[in-house]
Amino acid sequence: MEIDYIALFVSDVGRSLIFYRDALGFRFTKPAKSDSAEGYSGNLKIGLYDRSWLPKLFGEQGQQIISGNPFLLSMTVDNLDQVYKELCDLQANMPIDIISSPRIMPWGQKILFLSDPDGNLLEIVQGST
Repeated sequence: MEIDYIALFVSDVGRSLIFYRDALGFRFTKPAKSDSAEGYSGNLKIGLYDRSWLPKLFGEQGQQIISGNPFLLSMTVDNLDQVYKELCDLQANMPIDIISSPRIMPWGQKILFLSDPDGNLLEIVQGST
């Protein structure tokens, strides 16, 4: 498992886009939308999303502040169902907060949401097979 995508939930996408693009040199090749922009830092993909995305992704849990500055760390795996089973098995020995079991999102990705011990949001995405 390796990190391939970082999503930051921000209060002003345009302002954040200028910062990450102009101050930090991230590449944003697709046109930004009013509520989102996606680009790259090296090979690492980064997404900037308006905080209104939180309840769209996480329902009622997205209404509350999950951490000081909400972000989402995304990882890709080949077999999401197997990873989900392994996480469920580990729950017997350690606290693992699975927010939702694997599901197909409206945009077609199969995703599992969970949080780390500090409440930071994580997603594990089924990669292309």
